[in-house]
Amino acid sequence: MRKVFFGATVVLLIAVLAQFYLATFGAFQTPHPAPGDDSAMIGYHAMNGTMIIPLVSLLTTIIGALAKVGGRTIGLAAAPLGLVIVQLFVIFPLAGLAGGTEEKTNTASLFVLGFHAIVGVALLWVSVALARRARSLVNEETAARAGVTAGV
Repeated sequence: MRKVFFGATVVLLIAVLAQFYLATFGAFQTPHPAPGDDSAMIGYHAMNGTMIIPLVSLLTTIIGALAKVGGRTIGLAAAPLGLVIVQLFVIFPLAGLAGGTEEKTNTASLFVLGFHAIVGVALLWVSVALARRARSLVNEETAARAGVTAGV
């Protein structure tokens, strides 16, 4: 079951890496489409961030609980979902309160929206740490089955 958990963490890491790619993919689209336009390539970034990453994080958390990987590791698996919630329900509303809209931004809203990237980097860090932890758990399990101590 820990191998399945490791596989889920790899899928989550790939989704997070894709998120960075899709942000750039949408940011460099020229000419810039109108906000909300169906042809806006940034929509893939939004879809991945609001649907794929939270779903994979939730599934990874459930698999981790079933695999009995430990509370801290389960917390790491749930962290991407929590970070997406912060993006959607803290960062973006605060930017709106600071005066930013889809049509225009101001200095205050840009200052708040800068945290969108910082939370994204935290999401990447959590995903890498989780995949490394899951790989370590698989290695420990393999060593235990072979009758070898993990420290040797």
